[in-house]
Amino acid sequence: MEITGEEYAPLGSTEFSTIVNKVKASDSDAVFNTLNGDSNVAFFKQLDGAGLPSSKLPIVSVSIAEDEVRAIGADKVKGQIVAWNYYQTTPGAANEKFVKAYKAAYGDDRVTDDPIEAAYVAVYLWAAAVEKAGTTDVEKVKEASKGLEFDAPEGKVVVDGENQHITKTARIGVINEEGLIDTVWESDGPIKPDPFLETYPWAKGMKPVDG
Repeated sequence: MEITGEEYAPLGSTEFSTIVNKVKASDSDAVFNTLNGDSNVAFFKQLDGAGLPSSKLPIVSVSIAEDEVRAIGADKVKGQIVAWNYYQTTPGAANEKFVKAYKAAYGDDRVTDDPIEAAYVAVYLWAAAVEKAGTTDVEKVKEASKGLEFDAPEGKVVVDGENQHITKTARIGVINEEGLIDTVWESDGPIKPDPFLETYPWAKGMKPVDG
């Protein structure tokens, strides 16, 4: 792979005409997109206005879920690629129950997505850890959380005792014409979390920044 360009924009930016023009002029085969929030809405609308649909330029996004698709318009992002752990279309009884309950509470026109599901899972894992610890004391809850399992809408997740992150299945999806996301690839099961990049050769020598 050859990187043909790299551009950054401040959080919350909505003006992408210059970047879109650079992307178009680069004649690249694909774009890896890390924009967040409303910036994605503006970016994809401006891409569409520049005549760059997914058939001409695939965009791989890591912050566009079903709810963002509703804001952008499925017609403007149909066929584009995303990476998450969960989609509303993820098969399984746990997800069917979750989607049904969510729509019953918030409206049949609403969609679930990965951030919504992640928040749901976090609450249940915390509750399970508190119940196991018999207290809400932070350190005791942290200790009790080690190895906890939960049958989440995305599939079974397990709290890693070493770093307090959870195992998750990686999923690559493509946005369909209904604004939902179809899985086109997934990992062979949940992946052990590595939040500190300890297993990545390119990250060796990197040091965490004190916040």
